[in-house]
Amino acid sequence: MFNPHPQVQYLPLGGHAACVVIDDALLAPERLPAFAQAYREDFQAAPLAVFPGLQLRMPEEFTALLHDVFRDHARRALGARRVLRSASRLSLRTSSMAALAPAHWIPRRERTFVPEQCIAVAELFLFHDTALGGTHFFAPRVSAQALEQLEHDADALSPDAFSQRHAIAAGFPLVSNASFAHVRTVPARWNRLLIHDGAAFHAPAIADPSRLATDPRHGRLTLQAVLVCSRNRVAW
Repeated sequence: MFNPHPQVQYLPLGGHAACVVIDDALLAPERLPAFAQAYREDFQAAPLAVFPGLQLRMPEEFTALLHDVFRDHARRALGARRVLRSASRLSLRTSSMAALAPAHWIPRRERTFVPEQCIAVAELFLFHDTALGGTHFFAPRVSAQALEQLEHDADALSPDAFSQRHAIAAGFPLVSNASFAHVRTVPARWNRLLIHDGAAFHAPAIADPSRLATDPRHGRLTLQAVLVCSRNRVAW
């Protein structure tokens, strides 16, 4: 299913490992949107802490196919040794600005809290309308302690209280602010796969939420995967 000879580039992300951009990732990319349409009724609301929208969990057999792509093109760049566990889902972002929780107003990261492990995040764009947005990357401008407080407040405070305390307005993060500096945007492209260090702050580059839709044929359909990996014991 995955292309054994894709186009690969490595884009720097400041203090983190490069973002691996794999174009022409699938040999028959139209099959996944067709699968999503066929199983449209099986999509469920994603937990609010994960992302605002709908999701469909993918079989483990499919997720395992990503391991080979990760090994061949991203493992060395991310300093990983081997995949310990993984999960993937088809994702449809659907929520309007008004429905976003504060946790979605700021860039997010994925952490293991285990020094010997790291998390790789993969995102495959499965839509033709590039105006639906790619992925933004950010770097923190505040201390580690301030970041922890910001993330805690995003989960604990009401939207009004969070906005008042941190001077952050409702909406997907798009530009730099007092807490984060915008580092890079990787544009969306049909059949483009991104793999990056989950610890890098990232957010969907959705400038116009009115374009989001619940129909897999027209919405912002992506394949999302998380791969928990062991770290290299020594540098390559």
